Amino acid sequence: MNAAYTLSLFVSSANYLTLPGFEGVCAHCRFDIKHYNDALYRHYKVPFPASLQTASVQRKADFLAGRITANLAFIKLGLPPQVIEIGEHRHPVWPSLVQGSITHHSSSAYCMMILRPTGVSAGISAGIDLESYLSASESTSLASGILSSIEFELVSANFSRFERGLTLIFSAKESLFKALYPAVGHYFDFLDVGVSAISIDSRELQLILLRDLSPRCLKGDTITVYWQESPETILSWVLPNSCAIATRAHQ
Repeated sequence: MNAAYTLSLFVSSANYLTLPGFEGVCAHCRFDIKHYNDALYRHYKVPFPASLQTASVQRKADFLAGRITANLAFIKLGLPPQVIEIGEHRHPVWPSLVQGSITHHSSSAYCMMILRPTGVSAGISAGIDLESYLSASESTSLASGILSSIEFELVSANFSRFERGLTLIFSAKESLFKALYPAVGHYFDFLDVGVSAISIDSRELQLILLRDLSPRCLKGDTITVYWQESPETILSWVLPNSCAIATRAHQ
């Protein structure tokens, strides 16, 4: 059995799931930080980054779990596991053959990955994010940095529990950031992106860019974000490349 599949006290389960609309693969593993130790990097054949030498146990465990799910995704795509370098802003630098995104939160890690279309070297990538529901007190303190007044009204109109709606928007904007970063190459603010529509029935929402972020990501671009929920978490994702751009309102 390939080391990427080996279960242990640290990785208790590993599987694949279907993300509606996504033609690549999504790997998932559950991990237990109580059973983490640095030797697991060698066991799972994941290079131990120098930048993690003084990191917390949580950070090292999260990073390892994310790379394990990436290895699972590589294998499902018929590729050998490959090293994913760390960029200047701690973002994954994906090998040229694939587009991908990793998220880890609490005891779960996910990696969505797809073969990169021929001739596509940059642009809208995949984006995935997992969040636990915000508490009422967290929502009160964080809402103004995540939502505009118009978005506040939209969330209040669509969700009986404001905390649930705010968590969704937070996760959706995180997924979008991961998807756009390869094309943008710099940080941008949550309030540089607005929510233009929410469909509870189809589990889709539309995000619109409120300013130009790069020559390829312009004010008015609208991107669809998909989500699914569990009793404790929300998982959101953005599809890669041109399929993620729904419209350009300025055209």
